[in-house]
Amino acid sequence: MRKIELLAPGGDIESIKAAIVAGADAVYCGLDNFNARKRAENLNFEQLCGLLRVAHQHHCELFLTLNIIVLEHELPALFKLLNQLVNTDIDGVIVQDLGVFDIISRYYPSLAVHASTQLTTHNSGQLAFLKEMGATRANLSRELDLGEITELSTMANTLDMLTEVFVHGSNCIGFSGLCYFSSAHGGNSGNRGRCSQPCRDQYQRTDVGADYPLNMKDNSAFDDLESLINAGVDSLKVEGRIKKSHYVYSVIDTWRQQLTKLQQQQTLTSDKTALYTVFNRDFTNGYLTGNVGKEMYIDNPRDNAVQHFSAIASNSDQPTSEVIQVVKQRLYDKKTLIIDSVTEQIKTLDISKPEIELQISGDIGTPLNISVFVAASNTPSFSVVSTSCLTAADKYHLSVEELASRFASLNSYKHALKTVNCTGLASSIYLSFKELTQMKTAIVRFLNGNKALYKPIEFSDIRKQRLANAALNTSQDTAQPTELSVLIGNRKDLALYTQLKQQSSTEKVRFYYAVPDSIAAEQEKLITLFNVYPELTPWFGAIVLQADFIAVAQLLKSIPQTLIATNNSGVGHTAHTLGINWIAGPHLNTSNSFSLESLKKVGCVGAFISNELNAKQIKAINPPQNFSLHYSALHPVLLMTSRQCLFLQSSGCDKSVMDSECLSVCKKQTTITNVKDVSFIIDKKRRDHNNLIGAEHFFNPDIIMKSPIDLSIYCWIYGQ
Repeated sequence: MRKIELLAPGGDIESIKAAIVAGADAVYCGLDNFNARKRAENLNFEQLCGLLRVAHQHHCELFLTLNIIVLEHELPALFKLLNQLVNTDIDGVIVQDLGVFDIISRYYPSLAVHASTQLTTHNSGQLAFLKEMGATRANLSRELDLGEITELSTMANTLDMLTEVFVHGSNCIGFSGLCYFSSAHGGNSGNRGRCSQPCRDQYQRTDVGADYPLNMKDNSAFDDLESLINAGVDSLKVEGRIKKSHYVYSVIDTWRQQLTKLQQQQTLTSDKTALYTVFNRDFTNGYLTGNVGKEMYIDNPRDNAVQHFSAIASNSDQPTSEVIQVVKQRLYDKKTLIIDSVTEQIKTLDISKPEIELQISGDIGTPLNISVFVAASNTPSFSVVSTSCLTAADKYHLSVEELASRFASLNSYKHALKTVNCTGLASSIYLSFKELTQMKTAIVRFLNGNKALYKPIEFSDIRKQRLANAALNTSQDTAQPTELSVLIGNRKDLALYTQLKQQSSTEKVRFYYAVPDSIAAEQEKLITLFNVYPELTPWFGAIVLQADFIAVAQLLKSIPQTLIATNNSGVGHTAHTLGINWIAGPHLNTSNSFSLESLKKVGCVGAFISNELNAKQIKAINPPQNFSLHYSALHPVLLMTSRQCLFLQSSGCDKSVMDSECLSVCKKQTTITNVKDVSFIIDKKRRDHNNLIGAEHFFNPDIIMKSPIDLSIYCWIYGQ
């Protein structure tokens, strides 16, 4: 049987240690900055180095999350971190921002890059795009079924990429990386690692009696392990970097036992008692099996363990208070035992820095000898001698203080320099600084696993060159007038398009037309539409599932347009292979100059700047030459897009499970209101997925009047 990775979450030191002793093949964790779980305790760099050493001693890999969008002013700090990271033994970095892909592939190619779930990878074109970005593996969207996972894993294999799938833990109701709910209502951007989970908030009682209409059960593919292996998945990923060590241990230990049974061709268990004992919101595998519907919801965002075991104990959905109290005590006792057991198992995993002692000896006429003792060893771990012999000192001599200063930098993130012992060194002797530096370099190389250190990339030098190029581009390019663009939301608004076009004959106006999510079903109509209206620029949404993605190439081949806009990188990649220029839509979350450069490499000629950026953050971005910048100034606030039916727990629906007609036929709208009396619109249009939209439109007229850079401005005319 091929190697299948069990990938564990690590939010703090204890959780990472728990994952290691529970049998994880790899752990993903984050530092204080640049990671999508700011609420987790996270690590500092010294702790990361210590955990790397311990993990590798136990044949466990460690991946670091750099999975947020990065702002221009943060680039110096990012380079500083990468300069440190490249000289560790980190096994991979998990990335969302396309600019970070570009930076790593250009300046730090030795780092393996994994595409984060925040990139919501759900079609084969996205895999091809990510391969060009330098990704070695992709975390597939949580919304995919086994058939879709099989197809994408097969495609990834042809690209020499790995696939990983979330198999246990929290379910997001919206597609990851495309949820702006927390950002728009509270200012806590999920794309910046600060999601406040408003989807799990309480709302005013809905028509179907739900208080938590957007709250999903947790995902668990425990019963689907064999199917996932047969689908070609390479890594089984457990969610939970905010969870504590006893949770991580219980879940990883349970999955490790099940995976071992499968590898040894033993009968698999269906017993999920251990999984229900620690935090859960009950479990569902609805996305994997394609049974997307009411069963996937739970009207309680808190821990479901007590309710689960109380129902079993009383054989009733309404257990008595006495039964509940007994179950609570039993669970408390079990969790206490788990915590005690984990504490005992991890106590020997020491992440403190190994201490180094240098013994320096030599006399006139002999080479200088430096013996390196690591971790209180009685025998030297490494020795280095000078190529020249020591000579009698003239004006300058090697003092103990001088040698201690010269080797002080060995006290690093990885090692602690305890002593520099010079008792065997003669007095009044001399050796050149050059040779001392060479000996120090040899010691550093030894301590770094016999690998030479990478020289730091100075961002200040890069910035100077980039500013010079920007000035050159500005002097060479003809200034582009600000362009007004309009996005037409549906066929009914084509009459409005004709009217606007006539009224705007003296102005430069670009008209986009929103391609529905169900591209395959609408393919012939779309081909006719774009041939009848060749001035319309096709606008593709962010979600283009594989069945519809297959139709994209035929659509683009059959229409006269030579430019499209797309929020889906897979569609952009297909356009590029067909020689069609493309503009990156706002939901590709472009936020820095390197992102623009990475997009340009794959045929992108312009990009919408993320609406999560303010004017000052936009001003700092320098586009590459012959690359246009765009901004959406007026549009509905799309908070999330979901593959789930958002009406089941709000206004209700006759169907308990979604079918093919739900996407193609259903047209519906309702509202939900939170306990703070703020309302949100649930909107479903024919051929589109369910959307959650803010009650008020986004409108930023200041960007039109005070744009710090030349921007193409667009307004979204979205038919209701």
